[in-house]
Amino acid sequence: MKISRLLTAVLWLGMASSVHAGETGAAEQAILEAKTANAKADSIQGAWVSTSELIKKAEEAAAKGDEAAAVDYAAMAKKEAELAYAQAAYEQENWSPPPYAR
Repeated sequence: MKISRLLTAVLWLGMASSVHAGETGAAEQAILEAKTANAKADSIQGAWVSTSELIKKAEEAAAKGDEAAAVDYAAMAKKEAELAYAQAAYEQENWSPPPYAR
């Protein structure tokens, strides 16, 4: 049952719509959403290292004026952060130390 909830969350995240390039402030909004999702994952010690790297790439692309690339990097970072949160929450709920470590 718990695995099905995780799979449902992963499938839902895969179908979630992304921010479209070309909208005013789309890069800034996408980066903010990615940072917020990453902070949420980090709050339960589940953030992935690669997510921060994607956020940096998004910020660099935005600084260079490449709005489309910035939105793409930020969307990838947000998806990673959401998956990281789901993974960490699942592990916290379902993992316990082995008997020799208790």
